[in-house]
Amino acid sequence: MSVAELYSEFSPVALAIMAVGLLLASLARGYSGFGFSALLVASWSLVTDPSKAVALALVMEVTASIVQAYSVWPAIRWRRVWLLLGGAVMGTPFGVWLLAHQPANLMRLGVASFVLVMTVALLAGFKLKRSATSAETAVIGVVSGVANGAVAMGGLPVAIFLSADGDSPARIRASLIAYFFLLDLIGIGFLAHERILGQETFVHAIVAFPLLVTGMWLGTRHFFGATAESFRRTTLWLLIGLGLIGIGQVVFTAN
Repeated sequence: MSVAELYSEFSPVALAIMAVGLLLASLARGYSGFGFSALLVASWSLVTDPSKAVALALVMEVTASIVQAYSVWPAIRWRRVWLLLGGAVMGTPFGVWLLAHQPANLMRLGVASFVLVMTVALLAGFKLKRSATSAETAVIGVVSGVANGAVAMGGLPVAIFLSADGDSPARIRASLIAYFFLLDLIGIGFLAHERILGQETFVHAIVAFPLLVTGMWLGTRHFFGATAESFRRTTLWLLIGLGLIGIGQVVFTAN
């Protein structure tokens, strides 16, 4: 399939929506380490099949993690990442099954509503009174795996969890990037098994790569200029925006 054939079905307005959505998603990824999939799927689902948008989001997340790996490696908390991943391995198959066989709106509404409630609580000053146990961390991973496989929003529960735990901005961002790399490799495997991932996805990814790198570079520059408090507040407001986008997408597609 050529690039011209792939994009011939889209109007100029649709292509503009896809480009802007990709750029905003890349900016968020570069700054906070998360939000790429949720923003990309929310924007691209307006003009194309949501399952295709989810498949592209996972491929691009892996690409983004490879690009960022060198700069974040020293700050990654690997024990926490592996615990989250272990839970996600159990949750992802169920999430992918939901994506392949069930309407995604109910899951999207549930994840978005949870994100909004928890983020407002964090803005109001809520924090975990103690560090999460290994079992509790793994449970968050299960929730993340289900959300990631079903609606590509798996990063949002983990981002809330790490923010509530009071970790440093550098460690939060680095751990999210490492987690997404491993989680999305697993998700890609399941999508390929369900025949959702195909040649079209990789053509989209190749075309999108320059805009991905540009957006991430701009987002990363902003991150290095942020204080711990400004990072926290910007991240929480990003989460609120993503939650509202998720709810708005459900309302839009229902009408």
